[in-house]
Amino acid sequence: MGAQTRRRIVVAVGTDSHPFDRLVRWADMWALDHPHDDVLIQYGTAHAPRWAKGRSILPHAELLAAFSLCDVAIVSCGPGAVMDARSMGARPVVVPRRVDLGEIVDDHQTVFSRHLEQSGLAIEVTTESQLRSVLDESDMYELRLGSSEARRPADGSGRTRIPALVNRLVWTS
Repeated sequence: MGAQTRRRIVVAVGTDSHPFDRLVRWADMWALDHPHDDVLIQYGTAHAPRWAKGRSILPHAELLAAFSLCDVAIVSCGPGAVMDARSMGARPVVVPRRVDLGEIVDDHQTVFSRHLEQSGLAIEVTTESQLRSVLDESDMYELRLGSSEARRPADGSGRTRIPALVNRLVWTS
């Protein structure tokens, strides 16, 4: 990817009460090192970014619009964020929150992110160097979905099936 190419990167940590400073810091450092890219971070209860554009909360419609226009969608591995990014045509880069770092109450996101990676539904990232590699080599990944993959169920049924999938993965793994 050439230095003159301006990419739009959206990072969403969600609305969990536990701060996800780790992901915000990784994305913010990326923004500092890549001023030619536009980085928007929805940071929730984490510290606000210093170099990237930041919003504590994005109204759902704005988040969906950002996902539909971005080149790269990076989300905490919450089922809602994954579904929202995919419904707007993004194959999300997922970063699971970790219980040992106080980012969540259990490790269901770790199990879910592994499943998404193995299924080809998302790209799992667990370290800052992995995130940088994905962003550095983003033209080597399919980060936008084809129209047959990016479907939003009109009845919202996708949102009701995802919690059942997470529950099955967590308790049977």
